[in-house]
Formats: sequence, structure tokens, C-alpha cells
Amino acid sequence: MSNIPSDSDIVIVGAGPVGLMTANLLGLYGLRVLLLERNCELYNVPRAITLDDEGCRTLQSVGLSDQYLPNALPSKGSRYYGENGEPFAEVGPGPVEFGFPRRTQIFQPEFEKTLLGGLSRFDNVTVCFSSELVSFKQNLDQVDITILGQNRTHAHTKAQYLLGSDGARSTVRKILDVQMLGDSYPEDWLIVDTLNDPDSEPVSKFFCSTNRPYVSIPAPNGGRRYEFRALKHETGKDLLNIKNIQARLKPMRKILLNDIARVAVYTFEAKIAACWQKNRVFLLGDAAHVTPPFAGQGMNAGLRDAHNLSWKLFLTSTGKSRPGLLETYEAERREPCWAMIQLAVAMGDIVMPVDNQDIAFRNSLVTWMDRFPDAKDFITQMKFKPSPRYETGAFVNLKNQEFFGSLVGEMLPQIPVTSLDGFAIRLDQILGQGFTLIVQTESLIEIFNDIKYELWPELGCQIVAVGENLIDKPDGVTRLKPIPDATTKRLYAHRDQIILVRPDRYVAASFGQHNYKQTVSIFRDFLV
Repeated sequence: MSNIPSDSDIVIVGAGPVGLMTANLLGLYGLRVLLLERNCELYNVPRAITLDDEGCRTLQSVGLSDQYLPNALPSKGSRYYGENGEPFAEVGPGPVEFGFPRRTQIFQPEFEKTLLGGLSRFDNVTVCFSSELVSFKQNLDQVDITILGQNRTHAHTKAQYLLGSDGARSTVRKILDVQMLGDSYPEDWLIVDTLNDPDSEPVSKFFCSTNRPYVSIPAPNGGRRYEFRALKHETGKDLLNIKNIQARLKPMRKILLNDIARVAVYTFEAKIAACWQKNRVFLLGDAAHVTPPFAGQGMNAGLRDAHNLSWKLFLTSTGKSRPGLLETYEAERREPCWAMIQLAVAMGDIVMPVDNQDIAFRNSLVTWMDRFPDAKDFITQMKFKPSPRYETGAFVNLKNQEFFGSLVGEMLPQIPVTSLDGFAIRLDQILGQGFTLIVQTESLIEIFNDIKYELWPELGCQIVAVGENLIDKPDGVTRLKPIPDATTKRLYAHRDQIILVRPDRYVAASFGQHNYKQTVSIFRDFLV
């Protein structure tokens, strides 16, 4: 265990995927970070199994996507089976909009090991295992923190901000006295992670039985996850009995003890914390929200929290922005997070109807979809899924845009591009950790000398031009050529605008030559 420093910029409690990702993001900014984990090492069992395209993009932002993703398994979609065992709906892999497949199956211990390894790059990040948060007190200037260390002695440290990414039973949330709001499912579920599975199809399979619904999810390294709903009379002890596990898996495979990576019993919950911030203390990930697994969004929601909050902490803790910027963290994340939880609940109602009314609705929906192909496509391709978009927060004129179909509030598509000399690269490799101004014509570049001063150097704003027929010049502008596809067309539709992109890849503002000074002034006032 590393020695606990006397003070840090940020202290993070919990070295799960959210805490590890947050530490990597803050480490890249050069902040002094202390990451505390009560266990003696990373938790070496799989829990989360899906990394979505936004999560992959966050992994890319900390420079670890090329290291980890070759070991992962891109998903080819989902399939839903009815009572008769026949498929009634199928969801394809979907288009690539943010540079990665919409769903990638991961082995969480390997994912976390990659994130932990990434922290070795930073002299400014300290990781302390066997270190448990005991208490904290905060004042106007800092948070004073007491820790129970490896030798069972107390240590004291202080930080500008404290982040609780310590899971559904969060100690940070408990000390803050913040309640979780929402519901728990009445039934338990048996989770079985297998090795050497004969079903190698990279498709998630939902068996919507009214008796015992279950889910089969592909995993890397030849594994697979099975989730079975418990019957009302079954106890946790019943579910974990090896004979019961073998009986559940018998229709799919013969299971030996050596082929079981993990078994667990879970009660699924759909809950959200009453608040995510109290002054200098923040909640992230499962400490702030928990969801049923049916949409594969539990860990991914936490990674969005990490990316959203990290750049705001950097600007605030270094004096480049007013503390009020941090209030936009919960303002932006809360409603999209709850919408995704509700989506998971709705999908669960299809997979595991609990009463005759739900069963009748599910069966009617299946019949109705067969009669209306367009509606079936809308539902089965999950086009109802909430898009990566914020309705409030650190944006300019979010609800009063003069441009049709504005990108403001949305995640910027990661279009495929090449350098002017023909090397293929991902757009985010150029965007880096700070703000970026994106322009698509040479004529708009001419006004950037003024813009650079208006946005002040401390913001770390760079200029990227993406377009055809650009001429390389020594003017500080990075010029790229787009590779035509659907996402390129979407960005090209806004070629008459200058687009201001936040570090978390969301569009903060778009403007033209006629109103750029007004837009820059509004955004600057918002920050400072």
C-alpha cells in the first residue's frame, strides 16, 4: 500500500471501474489524486459485462482503448424468444456513431486491471488498497478525511473535493445521509458466469418465459453469463446449490465446477440518490444510481458520470472556473440517468412479466409488431433508447438554437478522418483532453485569431478543421479530411457553424461569424 499523502486535490473512495476511470481522467489533467479502496486488491470477479460505445469512447479518452478493446468481444445484437422457444424479435448491432460498436462484451477484472495499470503513468496519482473511509468533515475550503489503513491505524488527509464511487452500499452516501429513491424487484436472480461455453454466438439472448425467464449473454475468452429469475419459493441457498445450477444450465450445456467462474444471487433495483452533491462531496456510479441489468447500462452510466465531472473538477480546482460549474454535474446527469433506468425497467417487463396483465401486454405487443413492420423496427432496433443528449447544463442557448437540428447538448459524432497526408485516425485522438473548436471550411478559420483570445488560453482550447480541399498552413490549426459515411454527413450538415466541443465530447455551443463574440461571452460568463 502506498503512503497516504497529507493532502490532495481530489480523494476518490472506491477503486471499481468508475473510481479507476475518474482517477485516470483526473491524472491526465495533472491533479493530485488519492484513490482509496477498502479491499486489499481489485475485486477479481466479473460483475458488469457490457461496455457501450460511449464507455469505449471514455476509455479512448484516457488512452487505454487500444490496450484493452482487442481483448473484448463486440456484440452482434440481441434476440428475444417467446414462450414457445421461437425468436420473436432481434436487435442488430446498430450503426457506429461514436467510433465503436454500440455494445462490447468485457471481462470486468481485465478491464479494471487495465484501468489500474493506466494509473502507473501518473506520479500525481496515489492508489491505496486496504484503506477504508471512516469519516469526513467539510468546510468552505476543503474536506478533512479520516482513513483506517492497512495496519488498522487511522490516518488523516484533506482534499479540495471528495468523490464517492464506492458502490451501491456507499459509505460516502451514508455519511452524507442521502437516501436512495426508487424500487426493488420482488424476486431474486441467479447469476452464473461460465467458462468454455459451447454457445459462442456473440448475441445476447432473452428467453421471455412466464415461468422462469432467463438471459444468456456472451462474454470474452469463450465465456457466457446466464441470469435466471428465482421462483417465489426458492431461497438464496436453493439457488446456489450446484445441483440447481446444473439443472438450470442443462438445456444449454453440461456444467462442471471448473467451468464456473462465478455464481451469485442478486436482487435487482431501480433507484437513484436523492442528491448527488453536497458542497465539496460528490456521488458517482452505483453510489448515485442502481439499475436492473436489462439495458446493460449500470457501469456505463457511472463512466458517463466520471467523464462529465472530471473536466469540471479540473477547471474548478485549478481556479479556471467558478465552483458553480460543478452544480451542472447533477443537473446534466440526473434525468438522462433516470431515463436509462426506466428503459431497463421497461425491458425487464418484457423479459420477465410478473402478472397476467403484463403477460397479456407482452403477447399483444409481439402480435402487434408482426402487423406493423415499421413499428417493429422502431422497437426491436431500440430506436426509443435515450440518445446521448443533455437538456440543461453547461451549454449556450441549449433550448433556443437558431440552427436547425443543432448539435448543442448532444455528443459529437466521432467521424472517421485522415490527416492531410492520408493517415487514418480517430477524431478523438486529435481532440485531446481540453475544449476544441471545430470548423469545416477555410473561410471560417479566418476569424479564429479573435476567438482564441476570447476563450482565454487557460481553457486549453484548440482548433480543428475537418473538410475537403483544406490547405495545410502553419497557423496552429489541425486540418483533417473526413472519410465519408453516415456520421460524416451528420457533421457536414453543420458546416456553416463553428462547433465548441467540451472535454467530454458534448457540444457546448455552435455559432456563426455573426454571433461568435456573443456566444463566447455567454460561455465565458457561465464558467467564470
